[in-house]
Amino acid sequence: MEMFLSGNQCIAHGAKLARVEVISAYPITPATPASEELYEMVTRGELDAEIVNAESELGAMGICAGAAAGGCRTFSCTCSQGFALMREMLWAASGMALPVVLALTSREIGIPQGLLSDHSDALSERDASYLQFFAEDGQEIIDSLIMAYKISEDGKVLLPSLVISEGHRMSHSFETVDVPEQEQVDKLLPKYNPKHVLVDPNYPITGGTPVMSQYPWFKMQQCQAMQDAKQVIKDVCKEYAEIFGRHYDLVEAYKTEDADVIMVSLGSTVGIIREKVDEYREKGIKVGLLKLRVFRPFPEDEVREALFNAKKVLVIERAPSPGSLYGIACIEVKAALQKSQAAISNIIVSGKDIDGEDIDEIFESWMSREDEFAEWYKMQYDERAATMSGYDTYQKLLNGEKVERELIEEGEGCLSKGCASCAGCLSFGAIRKFLSVFGKDTVAVLNGGCLGTCATLFPLTAWKIPSFFYTYSNAGATISGMEVAMKLKGIDAHLIEVAGDGAIFDIGLQTFSAALERGHRIIYLCYDNQAYMNTGIQSSGSTPYGARTKTAPKGKPIRVKNIAQIAAAHGDVYIATASPAYPDDLLKKAKKAKSLNKPSFIHVICPCPPGWEYDPALGVEIARLGVETGAVVLYEYENGEVTVNKVPKKRKPVEEYLMKQGRFSHLTKAQISQIQEEVDREFARLISGRL
Repeated sequence: MEMFLSGNQCIAHGAKLARVEVISAYPITPATPASEELYEMVTRGELDAEIVNAESELGAMGICAGAAAGGCRTFSCTCSQGFALMREMLWAASGMALPVVLALTSREIGIPQGLLSDHSDALSERDASYLQFFAEDGQEIIDSLIMAYKISEDGKVLLPSLVISEGHRMSHSFETVDVPEQEQVDKLLPKYNPKHVLVDPNYPITGGTPVMSQYPWFKMQQCQAMQDAKQVIKDVCKEYAEIFGRHYDLVEAYKTEDADVIMVSLGSTVGIIREKVDEYREKGIKVGLLKLRVFRPFPEDEVREALFNAKKVLVIERAPSPGSLYGIACIEVKAALQKSQAAISNIIVSGKDIDGEDIDEIFESWMSREDEFAEWYKMQYDERAATMSGYDTYQKLLNGEKVERELIEEGEGCLSKGCASCAGCLSFGAIRKFLSVFGKDTVAVLNGGCLGTCATLFPLTAWKIPSFFYTYSNAGATISGMEVAMKLKGIDAHLIEVAGDGAIFDIGLQTFSAALERGHRIIYLCYDNQAYMNTGIQSSGSTPYGARTKTAPKGKPIRVKNIAQIAAAHGDVYIATASPAYPDDLLKKAKKAKSLNKPSFIHVICPCPPGWEYDPALGVEIARLGVETGAVVLYEYENGEVTVNKVPKKRKPVEEYLMKQGRFSHLTKAQISQIQEEVDREFARLISGRL
């Protein structure tokens, strides 16, 4: 059936047609819409699968590996930093012969953070014993996902697979695709019924054990399975062609038979090069194209056969291999052609978008040269990068020059105005107000979230103080290292970690907890808008019961995580809650945290117009209603005692607060009554002085 789908929707349809049973994915741009589409399919009853919300990508991969060990067909999608965080479980899944399939909407892996696709995330794990299928378009995404399960689950293989498309360039682009009929897919792909792994008390087995001196034997088996996969891939591709009429293989050799010069590439660039090959052929130039569809196992024989007689070979690819002049694909091609007389050159385009004119320019330059070369396409040194990193300061100091940096005056503010936030955003106002009590002797550490995206986008920054961006999962650890180093260097400054709820409640909880345990003098400012808003409104550990999100279309079925109790369990920590509707209270708590010689955790509940679904003009009113109903309680906790700072003379019904927000519009009277009872209990406990 023909459908007009985005790349992410193609991923979802491929997983659905494969009848996956367990899905777990953590939100990350640009992969998130694929998992959201699967949530919708499950909600509509189109897919019979269990969806498990994870606290991080590492957790998501662990859930998939555990479910696969339990005998279920599993799926996840991710990219970039998230894929890097999965690394330990990636190797565990392949080592335990678990045929998990991942869709990777490839994105640059940082730091620095990037949103383009350069295949660096996928190819950094080329030795993790995963089959790697690079898709050229949406059609190939769907077809490759279906075949990946068939191949991975084959008894000769039993290794996980990656189906790789390019983030944004493909994930968010729409095209017409032929979506296979479920009945036909079922003929190709039977129900997953593993014999080698099974969690069943009636069939006890042991998996993942230490092997000591036997490790090389296990590794050799993985390598053999990868080589065996080549024929399995060929067989499955042939069977797929017989059913669906679309032909695939390890590689696609296009007009290479008589070609003197051949271009090699993978991913979306192939389609552009293919059109150009047709143009050049019409002009009498004997040029061909070799598409690397499967990168692991690497098809040495097929590459050698297609390229061996060519006089010149040009590999056009995205991923470099720092430390080598050549890109990753070119290194593999050169190894396959080590006995060939061809001159093998390399162009690295990285994350740049490439069109026909670019291919013309590359081709013309290549044809005019006889030497072998490896070059980056249209890349130049950018002095702005040196300015942002501080390298220009280093150079001036090295030359004995005086260095002057603009410093803020007391009370001027650490964060300038003009951030690119959503209309009516209260988070930035609260952050700016909190920071107003600090001066130039302040250092901010940020991690993934709205603030990191909207306040700093190279080469612009809204920060007037030193600020450092780290990933969701590790900001608590990196700011701890900074605090230790600054003490050693004799630098007296306030360290503030500014993080959203995801980075504190979920993916960053481990390093946040460890930093509290160690007692570093750090102020943690959590701007909590009660969901993962930066990636498009997915549930987090702070999402309230009943709130609708993209990953809880019917409302979150479980209660919010009590982060204050978790923080308090670490001992001597100053804890306070705040609201943008009560700026004086927020300032008082900021000053208190600034004065203390111990960890402080300030938790600010910040209404979010798109996530909470309300008119942006109503933000302060809704924030105030939160306090007036007792749904948000402003208090301080120190030395084992709770002090409530704002006690409404008469609390309003929580329904007034909930019904101002579209995310709660679906609630029944019974659910609202249940929430009211919970609010009453929490309020009474805090008023009594208990956390």
